[in-house]
Amino acid sequence: MTKGGNEMQATHFAITTVNVPDRLDLRDMDDRKQGEEYSRHRGFDSAAFRAWGPRLLLGSVLAIIAFVVFEGIDTWRTALSAPQLSTRLTNALGVPVTVGSSQFAISPSPQLVLSQVSIDKKLTLDRVSIGVSTKQFGQAFQGHGWNWGEAVVTTSPLTLDQGRVLLNLIPKFDAAIPKSLSSVHFEHLRVSDQPLLDGDWDVTVNRRSSDNIATAVATQHRNKGSLSVELSPTTDSEVVAFQVDGSNWLLPFGPRFPLEEVVASGQASSTRIEISQFSLGGAFGAAKGQITGQWDRIWLLNGSLQAEGIDLDALIRLVAGAPEKDKGEPDAPTVIQGTASFVGVIEGHGQTLAEAIGAAFLEAPVHVRTPVLTGINLGYAATRPTEAGVTSGGSTRFVSLDTIIQTMPDKVLFRDIRAHSGALAAYGQVELMPDHSLTGLLHVDLGQTRVLAPIRVAVRGTVLRPEFGR
Repeated sequence: MTKGGNEMQATHFAITTVNVPDRLDLRDMDDRKQGEEYSRHRGFDSAAFRAWGPRLLLGSVLAIIAFVVFEGIDTWRTALSAPQLSTRLTNALGVPVTVGSSQFAISPSPQLVLSQVSIDKKLTLDRVSIGVSTKQFGQAFQGHGWNWGEAVVTTSPLTLDQGRVLLNLIPKFDAAIPKSLSSVHFEHLRVSDQPLLDGDWDVTVNRRSSDNIATAVATQHRNKGSLSVELSPTTDSEVVAFQVDGSNWLLPFGPRFPLEEVVASGQASSTRIEISQFSLGGAFGAAKGQITGQWDRIWLLNGSLQAEGIDLDALIRLVAGAPEKDKGEPDAPTVIQGTASFVGVIEGHGQTLAEAIGAAFLEAPVHVRTPVLTGINLGYAATRPTEAGVTSGGSTRFVSLDTIIQTMPDKVLFRDIRAHSGALAAYGQVELMPDHSLTGLLHVDLGQTRVLAPIRVAVRGTVLRPEFGR
Protein backbone atom coordinates (compact mmCIF):
# COMPACT_ATOMS: atom_id res chain seq x y z
CA MET A 1 0.00 0.00 0.00
CA THR A 2 1.38 3.45 -0.98
CA LYS A 3 -1.44 5.64 0.34
CA GLY A 4 -3.43 5.26 3.49
CA GLY A 5 -2.68 2.46 5.90
CA ASN A 6 -6.10 0.91 5.58
CA GLU A 7 -5.97 0.01 1.83
CA MET A 8 -5.46 -3.66 0.88
CA GLN A 9 -2.48 -4.65 -1.10
CA ALA A 10 -3.07 -5.84 -4.75
CA THR A 11 -2.69 -9.57 -5.53
CA HIS A 12 -2.39 -11.73 -8.67
CA PHE A 13 -5.93 -13.37 -8.33
CA ALA A 14 -9.41 -12.22 -9.69
CA ILE A 15 -13.00 -13.25 -8.71
CA THR A 16 -15.36 -13.94 -11.71
CA THR A 17 -19.23 -14.69 -12.08
CA VAL A 18 -19.05 -17.21 -14.98
CA ASN A 19 -21.48 -20.17 -14.31
CA VAL A 20 -20.04 -23.38 -15.66
CA PRO A 21 -22.78 -26.12 -15.81
CA ASP A 22 -22.03 -29.30 -14.09
CA ARG A 23 -23.32 -32.85 -14.96
CA LEU A 24 -26.73 -32.43 -13.25
CA ASP A 25 -27.37 -29.22 -15.12
CA LEU A 26 -26.66 -30.94 -18.43
CA ARG A 27 -29.12 -33.77 -17.64
CA ASP A 28 -31.86 -31.31 -16.71
CA MET A 29 -31.38 -29.42 -19.96
CA ASP A 30 -31.59 -32.64 -21.97
CA ASP A 31 -34.85 -33.66 -20.24
CA ARG A 32 -36.44 -30.30 -21.01
CA LYS A 33 -35.43 -30.55 -24.67
CA GLN A 34 -36.98 -34.06 -24.99
CA GLY A 35 -40.18 -32.81 -23.30
CA GLU A 36 -40.46 -29.96 -25.80
CA GLU A 37 -39.97 -32.36 -28.71
CA TYR A 38 -42.67 -34.71 -27.32
CA SER A 39 -45.03 -31.77 -26.86
CA ARG A 40 -44.48 -30.70 -30.46
CA HIS A 41 -45.24 -34.25 -31.70
CA ARG A 42 -48.38 -34.45 -29.58
CA GLY A 43 -49.64 -31.16 -31.03
CA PHE A 44 -49.29 -32.51 -34.61
CA ASP A 45 -51.25 -35.72 -33.80
CA SER A 46 -54.16 -33.79 -32.24
CA ALA A 47 -54.56 -31.59 -35.34
CA ALA A 48 -54.49 -34.65 -37.62
CA PHE A 49 -57.14 -36.37 -35.54
CA ARG A 50 -59.40 -33.34 -35.68
CA ALA A 51 -59.01 -33.29 -39.48
CA TRP A 52 -59.46 -37.01 -40.20
CA GLY A 53 -61.62 -38.17 -37.31
CA PRO A 54 -65.02 -37.13 -38.79
CA ARG A 55 -64.11 -38.70 -42.13
CA LEU A 56 -63.24 -41.96 -40.48
CA LEU A 57 -66.52 -41.84 -38.53
CA LEU A 58 -68.56 -41.13 -41.69
CA GLY A 59 -66.81 -43.96 -43.47
CA SER A 60 -67.68 -46.31 -40.63
CA VAL A 61 -71.35 -45.25 -40.72
CA LEU A 62 -71.49 -45.74 -44.50
CA ALA A 63 -69.94 -49.15 -44.11
CA ILE A 64 -72.59 -50.11 -41.55
CA ILE A 65 -75.39 -48.81 -43.82
CA ALA A 66 -73.96 -50.69 -46.78
CA PHE A 67 -73.89 -53.84 -44.69
CA VAL A 68 -77.53 -53.35 -43.62
CA VAL A 69 -78.61 -52.65 -47.23
CA PHE A 70 -76.74 -55.70 -48.42
CA GLU A 71 -78.43 -57.82 -45.77
CA GLY A 72 -81.83 -56.36 -46.71
CA ILE A 73 -81.28 -57.00 -50.41
CA ASP A 74 -80.09 -60.49 -49.65
CA THR A 75 -83.24 -61.09 -47.60
CA TRP A 76 -85.36 -59.70 -50.47
CA ARG A 77 -83.60 -61.94 -52.98
CA THR A 78 -84.40 -64.94 -50.84
CA ALA A 79 -88.00 -64.16 -49.77
CA LEU A 80 -89.17 -62.28 -52.89
CA SER A 81 -87.50 -64.26 -55.63
CA ALA A 82 -89.64 -65.58 -58.47
CA PRO A 83 -89.55 -69.24 -57.29
CA GLN A 84 -90.44 -68.28 -53.69
CA LEU A 85 -93.32 -66.05 -54.82
CA SER A 86 -94.58 -68.75 -57.21
CA THR A 87 -94.68 -71.27 -54.37
CA ARG A 88 -96.34 -68.86 -51.95
CA LEU A 89 -99.06 -67.82 -54.43
CA THR A 90 -99.69 -71.42 -55.49
CA ASN A 91 -100.20 -72.52 -51.89
CA ALA A 92 -102.46 -69.57 -51.07
CA LEU A 93 -104.66 -69.60 -54.20
CA GLY A 94 -104.87 -73.35 -54.59
CA VAL A 95 -104.08 -73.17 -58.32
CA PRO A 96 -100.73 -73.26 -60.15
CA VAL A 97 -99.09 -69.84 -60.23
CA THR A 98 -95.82 -69.09 -62.02
CA VAL A 99 -93.90 -65.82 -61.69
CA GLY A 100 -91.60 -65.31 -64.67
CA SER A 101 -89.22 -62.91 -62.91
CA SER A 102 -89.01 -60.52 -59.97
CA GLN A 103 -86.69 -57.56 -59.65
CA PHE A 104 -86.34 -54.40 -57.62
CA ALA A 105 -86.51 -51.15 -59.60
CA ILE A 106 -85.53 -47.69 -58.38
CA SER A 107 -86.91 -45.59 -61.26
CA PRO A 108 -89.33 -43.88 -61.45
CA SER A 109 -89.85 -44.87 -57.79
CA PRO A 110 -88.77 -47.79 -55.59
CA GLN A 111 -90.89 -50.81 -56.46
CA LEU A 112 -90.91 -54.57 -56.69
CA VAL A 113 -91.69 -55.63 -60.28
CA LEU A 114 -93.09 -59.05 -61.18
CA SER A 115 -93.30 -60.05 -64.84
CA GLN A 116 -95.40 -62.68 -66.63
CA VAL A 117 -97.47 -63.92 -63.70
CA SER A 118 -99.40 -66.96 -64.98
CA ILE A 119 -102.45 -68.06 -62.97
CA ASP A 120 -103.82 -71.58 -63.44
CA LYS A 121 -102.65 -71.44 -67.09
CA LYS A 122 -105.85 -69.50 -67.81
CA LEU A 123 -104.64 -65.91 -67.65
CA THR A 124 -101.34 -64.06 -67.57
CA LEU A 125 -100.63 -60.72 -65.94
CA ASP A 126 -97.92 -58.98 -67.96
CA ARG A 127 -96.55 -56.83 -65.15
CA VAL A 128 -97.25 -56.32 -61.45
CA SER A 129 -95.44 -53.45 -59.69
CA ILE A 130 -95.68 -52.92 -55.92
CA GLY A 131 -94.54 -49.57 -54.54
CA VAL A 132 -92.16 -49.17 -51.60
CA SER A 133 -91.56 -45.76 -49.97
CA THR A 134 -88.41 -44.55 -48.20
CA LYS A 135 -90.29 -44.74 -44.89
CA GLN A 136 -91.04 -48.37 -45.62
CA PHE A 137 -87.32 -48.93 -46.30
CA GLY A 138 -86.57 -47.64 -42.81
CA GLN A 139 -89.16 -49.92 -41.24
CA ALA A 140 -87.68 -52.90 -43.08
CA PHE A 141 -84.16 -52.06 -41.83
CA GLN A 142 -85.49 -51.72 -38.28
CA GLY A 143 -86.70 -55.32 -38.47
CA HIS A 144 -90.42 -54.53 -38.87
CA GLY A 145 -90.65 -56.24 -42.27
CA TRP A 146 -91.61 -54.78 -45.62
CA ASN A 147 -94.61 -52.44 -45.65
CA TRP A 148 -95.93 -52.42 -49.20
CA GLY A 149 -98.04 -49.79 -50.92
CA GLU A 150 -100.45 -50.18 -53.85
CA ALA A 151 -99.94 -52.90 -56.45
CA VAL A 152 -100.43 -51.80 -60.09
CA VAL A 153 -101.21 -54.48 -62.67
CA THR A 154 -100.73 -54.13 -66.41
CA THR A 155 -102.17 -56.88 -68.57
CA SER A 156 -103.36 -57.74 -72.04
CA PRO A 157 -107.12 -57.66 -72.77
CA LEU A 158 -109.04 -60.28 -70.78
CA THR A 159 -112.09 -62.30 -71.72
CA LEU A 160 -115.14 -62.34 -69.47
CA ASP A 161 -114.29 -65.86 -68.31
CA GLN A 162 -110.73 -64.80 -67.43
CA GLY A 163 -112.10 -61.86 -65.49
CA ARG A 164 -114.50 -64.15 -63.63
CA VAL A 165 -111.64 -66.54 -62.73
CA LEU A 166 -109.60 -63.61 -61.39
CA LEU A 167 -112.54 -62.22 -59.43
CA ASN A 168 -113.27 -65.57 -57.77
CA LEU A 169 -109.64 -65.75 -56.60
CA ILE A 170 -109.87 -62.38 -54.84
CA PRO A 171 -110.95 -63.75 -51.41
CA LYS A 172 -107.97 -66.14 -51.46
CA PHE A 173 -105.49 -63.31 -52.02
CA ASP A 174 -105.71 -62.44 -48.30
CA ALA A 175 -103.43 -65.36 -47.51
CA ALA A 176 -101.15 -64.63 -50.44
CA ILE A 177 -100.30 -60.96 -50.09
CA PRO A 178 -98.95 -58.96 -47.10
CA LYS A 179 -101.46 -57.31 -44.81
CA SER A 180 -99.86 -53.94 -45.52
CA LEU A 181 -100.81 -54.17 -49.22
CA SER A 182 -103.95 -52.05 -49.19
CA SER A 183 -105.13 -52.28 -52.81
CA VAL A 184 -104.51 -53.77 -56.24
CA HIS A 185 -105.11 -51.51 -59.24
CA PHE A 186 -105.58 -52.67 -62.85
CA GLU A 187 -104.75 -49.89 -65.31
CA HIS A 188 -106.55 -49.56 -68.67
CA LEU A 189 -108.07 -53.02 -68.54
CA ARG A 190 -110.01 -54.04 -71.65
CA VAL A 191 -112.56 -56.81 -72.15
CA SER A 192 -111.88 -58.46 -75.49
CA ASP A 193 -115.03 -60.50 -76.10
CA GLN A 194 -117.86 -58.20 -74.97
CA PRO A 195 -118.69 -55.11 -77.10
CA LEU A 196 -121.10 -53.89 -74.42
CA LEU A 197 -118.08 -53.37 -72.12
CA ASP A 198 -115.93 -51.63 -74.72
CA GLY A 199 -113.31 -49.12 -73.60
CA ASP A 200 -110.60 -48.88 -70.96
CA TRP A 201 -111.56 -49.78 -67.40
CA ASP A 202 -109.70 -48.88 -64.23
CA VAL A 203 -110.26 -51.69 -61.74
CA THR A 204 -109.36 -51.38 -58.06
CA VAL A 205 -109.48 -54.15 -55.48
CA ASN A 206 -109.53 -52.66 -51.96
CA ARG A 207 -109.18 -54.25 -48.55
CA ARG A 208 -112.26 -53.28 -46.62
CA SER A 209 -110.51 -54.32 -43.40
CA SER A 210 -107.14 -55.74 -42.49
CA ASP A 211 -108.23 -59.27 -43.31
CA ASN A 212 -111.00 -58.96 -45.89
CA ILE A 213 -110.80 -58.59 -49.66
CA ALA A 214 -114.25 -59.09 -51.14
CA THR A 215 -114.98 -56.69 -53.99
CA ALA A 216 -113.54 -55.10 -57.09
CA VAL A 217 -114.66 -51.72 -58.44
CA ALA A 218 -114.41 -51.04 -62.21
CA THR A 219 -114.82 -47.45 -63.44
CA GLN A 220 -114.99 -45.65 -66.76
CA HIS A 221 -114.93 -41.92 -67.49
CA ARG A 222 -116.10 -40.44 -70.78
CA ASN A 223 -116.69 -36.78 -71.52
CA LYS A 224 -118.56 -35.55 -68.44
CA GLY A 225 -119.97 -38.94 -67.51
CA SER A 226 -118.82 -41.76 -65.26
CA LEU A 227 -119.82 -45.38 -64.70
CA SER A 228 -118.90 -47.51 -61.69
CA VAL A 229 -119.43 -51.27 -61.45
CA GLU A 230 -118.84 -53.05 -58.14
CA LEU A 231 -118.14 -56.76 -58.61
CA SER A 232 -118.36 -59.40 -55.89
CA PRO A 233 -117.84 -63.17 -55.98
CA THR A 234 -120.72 -65.39 -54.83
CA THR A 235 -120.99 -68.85 -53.32
CA ASP A 236 -121.19 -70.16 -56.88
CA SER A 237 -117.78 -69.80 -58.52
CA GLU A 238 -119.49 -69.42 -61.92
CA VAL A 239 -121.61 -66.45 -60.83
CA VAL A 240 -120.55 -62.84 -60.15
CA ALA A 241 -122.74 -60.25 -58.40
CA PHE A 242 -122.66 -56.64 -59.61
CA GLN A 243 -123.90 -53.18 -58.68
CA VAL A 244 -123.92 -50.42 -61.33
CA ASP A 245 -123.99 -46.67 -60.68
CA GLY A 246 -123.69 -44.18 -63.52
CA SER A 247 -123.93 -40.43 -63.98
CA ASN A 248 -124.45 -38.62 -67.31
CA TRP A 249 -123.75 -41.92 -69.04
CA LEU A 250 -124.52 -42.96 -72.63
CA LEU A 251 -125.59 -46.60 -72.63
CA PRO A 252 -124.25 -48.88 -75.39
CA PHE A 253 -127.85 -49.79 -76.19
CA GLY A 254 -131.30 -48.21 -75.92
CA PRO A 255 -131.61 -44.41 -75.76
CA ARG A 256 -128.95 -42.51 -77.69
CA PHE A 257 -128.51 -39.70 -75.18
CA PRO A 258 -126.71 -39.54 -71.81
CA LEU A 259 -128.80 -40.51 -68.81
CA GLU A 260 -128.42 -38.43 -65.68
CA GLU A 261 -128.71 -41.48 -63.45
CA VAL A 262 -128.19 -45.20 -64.09
CA VAL A 263 -128.60 -47.74 -61.28
CA ALA A 264 -128.71 -51.53 -61.65
CA SER A 265 -127.94 -54.65 -59.66
CA GLY A 266 -127.92 -58.36 -60.39
CA GLN A 267 -125.81 -61.41 -61.13
CA ALA A 268 -124.06 -62.74 -64.21
CA SER A 269 -122.33 -65.87 -65.47
CA SER A 270 -121.12 -67.07 -68.85
CA THR A 271 -124.61 -68.43 -69.71
CA ARG A 272 -126.97 -66.15 -67.79
CA ILE A 273 -127.40 -62.52 -66.81
CA GLU A 274 -130.05 -61.34 -64.40
CA ILE A 275 -130.64 -57.66 -63.72
CA SER A 276 -133.04 -57.92 -60.82
CA GLN A 277 -133.74 -54.21 -60.85
CA PHE A 278 -132.63 -51.14 -62.76
CA SER A 279 -133.66 -47.50 -63.02
CA LEU A 280 -132.94 -44.85 -65.63
CA GLY A 281 -133.44 -41.17 -64.84
CA GLY A 282 -133.12 -37.81 -66.54
CA ALA A 283 -134.88 -34.54 -67.31
CA PHE A 284 -137.79 -36.56 -68.76
CA GLY A 285 -138.46 -38.40 -65.50
CA ALA A 286 -137.58 -41.96 -64.51
CA ALA A 287 -138.24 -45.52 -65.61
CA LYS A 288 -137.50 -48.80 -63.87
CA GLY A 289 -137.63 -52.49 -64.62
CA GLN A 290 -135.89 -55.84 -64.68
CA ILE A 291 -134.43 -58.07 -67.40
CA THR A 292 -133.05 -61.60 -67.71
CA GLY A 293 -130.88 -63.14 -70.41
CA GLN A 294 -130.39 -66.88 -70.80
CA TRP A 295 -128.19 -68.88 -73.20
CA ASP A 296 -130.09 -71.77 -74.82
CA ARG A 297 -128.32 -72.34 -78.15
CA ILE A 298 -129.05 -68.63 -78.61
CA TRP A 299 -129.39 -65.75 -76.17
CA LEU A 300 -132.99 -65.09 -75.10
CA LEU A 301 -133.97 -61.88 -73.33
CA ASN A 302 -137.15 -61.03 -71.49
CA GLY A 303 -138.01 -58.36 -68.99
CA SER A 304 -140.26 -55.45 -68.15
CA LEU A 305 -140.12 -51.65 -68.11
CA GLN A 306 -142.52 -49.25 -66.40
CA ALA A 307 -142.73 -45.52 -65.87
CA GLU A 308 -145.00 -42.86 -64.40
CA GLY A 309 -145.18 -39.25 -65.45
CA ILE A 310 -142.71 -39.22 -68.38
CA ASP A 311 -142.42 -35.70 -69.80
CA LEU A 312 -142.84 -36.32 -73.55
CA ASP A 313 -141.63 -32.87 -74.60
CA ALA A 314 -138.38 -33.26 -72.60
CA LEU A 315 -137.93 -36.84 -73.87
CA ILE A 316 -138.34 -35.82 -77.52
CA ARG A 317 -135.81 -33.00 -77.11
CA LEU A 318 -133.29 -35.45 -75.66
CA VAL A 319 -133.90 -37.94 -78.48
CA ALA A 320 -133.89 -35.47 -81.37
CA GLY A 321 -131.69 -32.72 -79.95
CA ALA A 322 -132.49 -29.03 -79.61
CA PRO A 323 -133.85 -27.43 -82.81
CA GLU A 324 -132.02 -24.55 -84.45
CA LYS A 325 -133.38 -21.13 -83.50
CA ASP A 326 -132.42 -17.48 -83.43
CA LYS A 327 -130.83 -16.08 -80.31
CA GLY A 328 -133.49 -15.07 -77.80
CA GLU A 329 -136.21 -17.00 -79.60
CA PRO A 330 -138.19 -19.35 -77.30
CA ASP A 331 -138.08 -23.09 -77.85
CA ALA A 332 -140.63 -24.29 -80.35
CA PRO A 333 -142.96 -26.99 -79.00
CA THR A 334 -142.38 -30.58 -80.12
CA VAL A 335 -144.97 -32.65 -81.98
CA ILE A 336 -146.60 -33.93 -78.79
CA GLN A 337 -146.63 -32.77 -75.17
CA GLY A 338 -148.03 -34.39 -72.07
CA THR A 339 -147.11 -36.89 -69.34
CA ALA A 340 -147.03 -40.58 -70.22
CA SER A 341 -147.31 -43.72 -68.16
CA PHE A 342 -146.80 -47.32 -69.27
CA VAL A 343 -145.94 -50.86 -68.26
CA GLY A 344 -144.35 -52.87 -71.05
CA VAL A 345 -142.47 -56.04 -71.87
CA ILE A 346 -138.95 -56.41 -73.31
CA GLU A 347 -137.97 -59.32 -75.55
CA GLY A 348 -135.02 -60.12 -77.76
CA HIS A 349 -132.80 -62.90 -79.10
CA GLY A 350 -129.47 -63.30 -80.89
CA GLN A 351 -126.39 -65.46 -81.28
CA THR A 352 -124.51 -63.27 -78.80
CA LEU A 353 -125.64 -61.22 -75.82
CA ALA A 354 -124.79 -58.02 -77.70
CA GLU A 355 -126.88 -59.13 -80.70
CA ALA A 356 -129.80 -60.04 -78.45
CA ILE A 357 -129.73 -56.64 -76.75
CA GLY A 358 -129.36 -54.84 -80.08
CA ALA A 359 -132.39 -56.70 -81.47
CA ALA A 360 -134.52 -56.34 -78.33
CA PHE A 361 -137.82 -54.51 -78.57
CA LEU A 362 -140.22 -52.92 -76.13
CA GLU A 363 -143.98 -53.20 -76.47
CA ALA A 364 -146.17 -51.23 -74.09
CA PRO A 365 -149.60 -49.65 -73.93
CA VAL A 366 -149.06 -45.94 -73.23
CA HIS A 367 -151.49 -43.54 -71.61
CA VAL A 368 -150.84 -39.80 -72.03
CA ARG A 369 -152.44 -37.25 -69.74
CA THR A 370 -153.27 -33.71 -70.96
CA PRO A 371 -151.80 -34.34 -74.44
CA VAL A 372 -151.31 -31.50 -76.92
CA LEU A 373 -150.69 -32.17 -80.63
CA THR A 374 -148.60 -29.38 -82.16
CA GLY A 375 -148.74 -28.30 -85.80
CA ILE A 376 -152.44 -28.67 -86.61
CA ASN A 377 -155.88 -27.83 -85.24
CA LEU A 378 -157.74 -31.05 -86.02
CA GLY A 379 -161.13 -29.54 -85.10
CA TYR A 380 -160.64 -26.76 -87.61
CA ALA A 381 -159.41 -29.22 -90.27
CA ALA A 382 -162.42 -31.53 -89.69
CA THR A 383 -164.92 -28.71 -90.24
CA ARG A 384 -163.41 -27.84 -93.62
CA PRO A 385 -162.96 -31.19 -95.33
CA THR A 386 -163.17 -29.74 -98.84
CA GLU A 387 -160.08 -27.52 -98.43
CA ALA A 388 -157.01 -28.97 -100.11
CA GLY A 389 -153.35 -28.65 -99.35
CA VAL A 390 -151.39 -28.50 -96.15
CA THR A 391 -153.41 -27.70 -93.07
CA SER A 392 -150.45 -27.23 -90.73
CA GLY A 393 -150.66 -24.62 -88.00
CA GLY A 394 -152.13 -24.31 -84.54
CA SER A 395 -152.50 -27.11 -82.01
CA THR A 396 -155.03 -29.62 -80.74
CA ARG A 397 -155.65 -30.28 -77.06
CA PHE A 398 -157.00 -33.68 -76.05
CA VAL A 399 -158.39 -34.93 -72.79
CA SER A 400 -156.42 -38.17 -73.11
CA LEU A 401 -154.40 -40.14 -75.63
CA ASP A 402 -153.72 -43.86 -75.72
CA THR A 403 -151.45 -45.82 -78.03
CA ILE A 404 -149.32 -48.95 -78.19
CA ILE A 405 -145.60 -48.34 -78.65
CA GLN A 406 -143.33 -50.87 -80.32
CA THR A 407 -139.60 -50.15 -80.49
CA MET A 408 -137.67 -51.89 -83.26
CA PRO A 409 -134.05 -51.68 -84.44
CA ASP A 410 -135.05 -49.60 -87.50
CA LYS A 411 -138.02 -47.57 -86.21
CA VAL A 412 -140.50 -46.86 -83.41
CA LEU A 413 -144.15 -47.61 -84.18
CA PHE A 414 -147.10 -45.89 -82.47
CA ARG A 415 -150.11 -47.98 -83.42
CA ASP A 416 -153.75 -47.94 -82.36
CA ILE A 417 -153.60 -44.24 -81.56
CA ARG A 418 -156.84 -43.10 -79.88
CA ALA A 419 -157.26 -39.49 -78.76
CA HIS A 420 -160.39 -37.70 -77.52
CA SER A 421 -161.43 -34.14 -76.86
CA GLY A 422 -165.18 -33.88 -76.35
CA ALA A 423 -166.88 -35.00 -79.58
CA LEU A 424 -163.58 -34.88 -81.47
CA ALA A 425 -161.83 -38.21 -81.91
CA ALA A 426 -158.58 -39.05 -83.71
CA TYR A 427 -157.17 -42.48 -84.38
CA GLY A 428 -154.45 -43.90 -86.57
CA GLN A 429 -150.81 -44.92 -86.71
CA VAL A 430 -147.45 -43.07 -86.88
CA GLU A 431 -143.88 -44.29 -87.41
CA LEU A 432 -140.77 -42.57 -86.04
CA MET A 433 -137.63 -43.29 -88.07
CA PRO A 434 -133.99 -43.22 -86.82
CA ASP A 435 -133.51 -39.77 -88.46
CA HIS A 436 -136.45 -38.53 -86.31
CA SER A 437 -138.74 -38.16 -89.33
CA LEU A 438 -142.46 -38.92 -89.03
CA THR A 439 -144.68 -40.94 -91.36
CA GLY A 440 -148.29 -41.77 -90.61
CA LEU A 441 -151.98 -41.21 -91.03
CA LEU A 442 -154.66 -39.93 -88.65
CA HIS A 443 -158.43 -40.27 -89.05
CA VAL A 444 -160.39 -37.41 -87.50
CA ASP A 445 -164.12 -37.69 -86.63
CA LEU A 446 -166.46 -35.13 -85.06
CA GLY A 447 -168.97 -37.79 -84.14
CA GLN A 448 -172.68 -36.90 -84.19
CA THR A 449 -172.22 -33.17 -83.72
CA ARG A 450 -171.89 -32.63 -87.48
CA VAL A 451 -173.02 -34.73 -90.38
CA LEU A 452 -169.56 -35.01 -91.92
CA ALA A 453 -167.52 -38.00 -92.92
CA PRO A 454 -164.22 -38.55 -91.09
CA ILE A 455 -161.23 -36.91 -92.72
CA ARG A 456 -157.73 -38.27 -93.18
CA VAL A 457 -154.67 -36.25 -92.18
CA ALA A 458 -151.19 -37.31 -93.31
CA VAL A 459 -148.38 -36.88 -90.80
CA ARG A 460 -144.94 -35.87 -92.10
CA GLY A 461 -141.95 -33.74 -91.10
CA THR A 462 -139.95 -34.43 -87.92
CA VAL A 463 -140.72 -34.58 -84.23
CA LEU A 464 -139.33 -31.05 -83.88
CA ARG A 465 -140.98 -29.67 -87.05
CA PRO A 466 -144.10 -31.70 -87.81
CA GLU A 467 -146.16 -31.22 -91.00
CA PHE A 468 -149.72 -32.27 -91.67
CA GLY A 469 -151.61 -32.49 -94.95
CA ARG A 470 -154.44 -34.21 -96.83
